[in-house]
Amino acid sequence: MESIVIHTNNKEEINLLKEIATKMGFKSEVVSTHDKEDLGLAKAIAANNAKDILSFNDAQAYYQKLDKAK
Repeated sequence: MESIVIHTNNKEEINLLKEIATKMGFKSEVVSTHDKEDLGLAKAIAANNAKDILSFNDAQAYYQKLDKAK
């Protein structure tokens, strides 16, 4: 099932949207700013492509180049 996220400016708007959702038979939940950040982080982790992980040797070579550039 998919969900919709609606950002509001104040609690009155949140309460109105919750009331409308209830009258329409939808479940609703208020999500805190902290929870939204967690969801964004989870989405970024899920989108991460393991093939893009930098090997230790590549990272070491990159940092050595940076050190030599000083």
